[in-house]
Parts: sequence; C-alpha cells; structure tokens
Amino acid sequence: MTHRWLTSLFLLVLTTAAAKAEDFYFVMVLGSQQDWPNPRFAHTFATFVKVSAQEPCPDTFTIEEVHTISWLAATMVVKPALLPEPGTNFELRETIQWALDTCQRVSMWGPYQINEDLYCRALRQIDLLESCRVRYKAVDSGYPSSRVSNCIHAISSIAGGYRLRVVSPEWGETASYYVVRRLRRWYVNPEEKHEWLAAALGLEEYPIISRDMQNPRSDVFWSAIRLVTGAGIP
Repeated sequence: MTHRWLTSLFLLVLTTAAAKAEDFYFVMVLGSQQDWPNPRFAHTFATFVKVSAQEPCPDTFTIEEVHTISWLAATMVVKPALLPEPGTNFELRETIQWALDTCQRVSMWGPYQINEDLYCRALRQIDLLESCRVRYKAVDSGYPSSRVSNCIHAISSIAGGYRLRVVSPEWGETASYYVVRRLRRWYVNPEEKHEWLAAALGLEEYPIISRDMQNPRSDVFWSAIRLVTGAGIP
C-alpha cells in the first residue's frame, strides 16, 4: 500500500511539473502619422507584455503584465520647442486614441516574442521615464537621452544605451520600423507574429495596420511619389 501511494504521489508531482506554466515575453512596436508626414502628428511607441503559459501560443495563457513606452510632451502637443519640456509616459490605449483623434493612422509590428533581457531593459527604461529625471523634446539632438528624449529614442535607448543624440531617423512609421530593426536581436523568432496576443489586448477594435518586417516607405519622399503617381496609402 505504501509503495503504491508513493508511486501515485511521484506521478502526481511529475504531472504537476509538466503542466507548470512558464513566463514568455513579447513586444509590439507601433507607429502613427498622418497620410502626409507631419512631425507634429507622428509618434513611435511600444508595448511589452509578460504572459504566463505552458507554451507561447493562444491555447492557454494568462496576461501577467502590460507595460508601454509612449513618451510624449505632457500636453500631448508635439511642437519644435527650443527648450526641453515636461514629458509623460502614456498608456497604450490613450496613445492610440490620441493618434486617431488627430487623424493619424496607426501601424503595428508584431507582437514578437522576445527574451527576458529586453523585457527587463524596458521596465528599467519606464522607471527612468517616470522618475521625472527625463524631459521631452521632439528634436533632442545635442542631449543625452538619459536627460532629454523624444519618443523614438525613449525606446531605442533600450538597445543602444544612453548617449548624446545627433539626429533622429525620420518620424512616425519609418522611425518605428527602425526601432523594430534595432530591437531585432532580442526576438526569439522575428519571422513569427503572435497576433493572438494583440487580440487578447483588445486591439482588434482599432483600425491598426499590421506591418511585416519591412520598411513601409511612408516618409516625405515616398509620400510625394505616391501623391504624384496616385498610389494608395501603404
């Protein structure tokens, strides 16, 4: 009887261990802009998600944490100010709504599965942004991003570190694409998008364009080409 009881207990422990959920991490990078690129109405933001599941798939999972880096002027008015101003790190939904309210289209790359290191880097960056030690400036050239940052460098600094900024790579969707590429070395599989996670976050209710891992070519130059040729919005 004792032997049978110990065997049952051992099998139960094995079954429990096999069914134990693991932590998986994901990122989605978003970019917004008006049809004709205008830096006053353009933005780059990213959301990092921690999921508890037996495997990174939509069958059985629990969203444990959701964190967004959406660094904007506290007034949500982007302008070429001479001096840095107070900034605020906004949440995902209020950022999307702000973009739509200002006639911007919103694009998304991902969600991509990432390793834990990038997720932890993102949390440290959020802590820094929300510590009141960083100010916002749309054109942050000449400032270290640990003190002054625009929306692009607020995310790209996760990968590149805090250093003096010289120039920003465009804005809106093009800049967001460059951020996607900059974070690529942390992706578990950059060819696989986990769209089930975006649905679980309720993003299907917004008119978001799902982008592949390629440059949308939606900057001023390509927008002018489309205007002349009559091509549609990418």
